[in-house]
Amino acid sequence: MKLNLEVNIIPLFVYGTLMQKQRFSFYLEGTRFIGKFYTKGQLMKAPNDSVYIEKKDEKAITYGELYLVNYFCLQRINHLEALSGEFPVGYELALSRIWLLNINNKITFEQGKEIYAFYYRRKNRPVKILTGNYNDNFDTMEEIKNFLITNKQPKTEDIIKYMLIKMSILDYE
Repeated sequence: MKLNLEVNIIPLFVYGTLMQKQRFSFYLEGTRFIGKFYTKGQLMKAPNDSVYIEKKDEKAITYGELYLVNYFCLQRINHLEALSGEFPVGYELALSRIWLLNINNKITFEQGKEIYAFYYRRKNRPVKILTGNYNDNFDTMEEIKNFLITNKQPKTEDIIKYMLIKMSILDYE
């Protein structure tokens, strides 16, 4: 029996160099490709050549891919995106609403058709604190790991529901 940490149930929306046939696509080997998706926000290129999604532009879209990954894969990607120094500013794990890109490539942000997935957003930007309960020591990776260890046979939607509650004190979009 596989440990929950080894099961591909964590939804991860990727764009840029993690997408298929891109420079770091090998980080996603052994994961489950779900399909082509998009999210609200403009894809931007920083002076250091890193790319990120600027969520302020509600009418723009960024295309990407959705994968179901396991905790260990997420840990490798987290090292690349948040800790390695590959990208001087770095990224942090957050949640975003995404929509499936249909065969007609029709873009709609229809409410009720979106799903939530983790993605890496650029660090060093202000985050709205919606309540007075902010915990400076919140660690998204640690929360995901603890959830997977303490729950029997969790599903993707269980992780998202749990993390939406845990992250609800922050504005992640």
